[in-house]
Amino acid sequence: MLDVLITGVASGLLYGLLGFAIVVLYRMTRIANFAEGSLATLGAALVWDLVSRHGVPLGIAVPVSIAALGVFGGIVHWVVMRASDGAGQLNLTVRTLGLYLLLFSLTDKWLGEGQPFTFPRIFPVRSITLGPLHVAESSLAVAGIAVVLAAGFLALFKWTHSGLLLRGIASDRDTARLLGANVRWLESLAWVLAAAVAAVVGILTAPTTLVSSDMMDSSLLYVFAGVVIGGLTSLGGAFVGGITVGLVQGAAYYYGNADLSLLSVFALFLATLLVRPHGLFGQRAQERL
Repeated sequence: MLDVLITGVASGLLYGLLGFAIVVLYRMTRIANFAEGSLATLGAALVWDLVSRHGVPLGIAVPVSIAALGVFGGIVHWVVMRASDGAGQLNLTVRTLGLYLLLFSLTDKWLGEGQPFTFPRIFPVRSITLGPLHVAESSLAVAGIAVVLAAGFLALFKWTHSGLLLRGIASDRDTARLLGANVRWLESLAWVLAAAVAAVVGILTAPTTLVSSDMMDSSLLYVFAGVVIGGLTSLGGAFVGGITVGLVQGAAYYYGNADLSLLSVFALFLATLLVRPHGLFGQRAQERL
C-alpha cells in the first residue's frame, strides 16, 4: 500500500504541474484550456520522433522539445487565442476545444501507424528497498523533478518582476493595464510557460503510458478533477488537488480496479463541487456594483 501511495504522489505531482498551467491561463484569461493535454502529447511525440526516427541523443531532444513547445505556445496565443473585438469567454473556450481536435489530428497523422510506441528510457528500471518498502527509482525521480519545478514556478510568481505582473493581471486586469502592464505580451508569456510545462509533463508521462496521439486524454480528466478540487483560481491548490487525485486513484486501483479508480476520483470531484463550489483553496469572484 505504501508503494502505491508513493506512486500516487508522483502521479499527483504530474497532474498538479499540468493543472498549474491550466490555472495560470485561467487566472490570466478566465479560459479553461482543454488543449493542454494535446500540448503535452505533442511534446512527448517530438522527443520520440527526434530520438527514434532521427537519432538525436535524448539529452538534446528533451530540452529542444521543451523549448519548441514554449515557442509554439506563444504562436498559438498570437494566432489562435488572442481575443478579438466581440469575442467572449465562450468563444475563446470553444477555440481551445478546436485546438485540441486540431493537435490530436496532427499528432495522429505525424505518428502514423503502429501506435503506441515505446518511449526512450529516461530513468533506470530499478527500485530502492527501504525495509519492507520497494520504491521505483523512476517514481522518486518524477516526484523530485515535479517538486523542483513546482517550487521554481511558485518562486517565479512570488519574487520576480514578470511573476508579479502576471499576478497583477490575474487579480485586476483593467487596473494593471492602466498602470502600464503590457497585457498582450504577458498573456503570451503565460502561454509559453503553459506549453513548456505541458511538454515536461508529457515527457515524464510517456515512459509509463507509451506514445500515442491520445496518450494524455485520460490524464487530462484527472488533471481537471484536481484543478477543480484544489480551486480553479489557486496556483498552490492545483498541486494539492493533483496529489489528492493521485492518492485516491492509486488507493482505489490497489483495492479494486481501474473502474473503481475512475469512480472514486469523480465521486470526490462531485462532492467537492457540492460542499465547496470554488474548491478547497479557490476564491469566490467578487463584483462591485
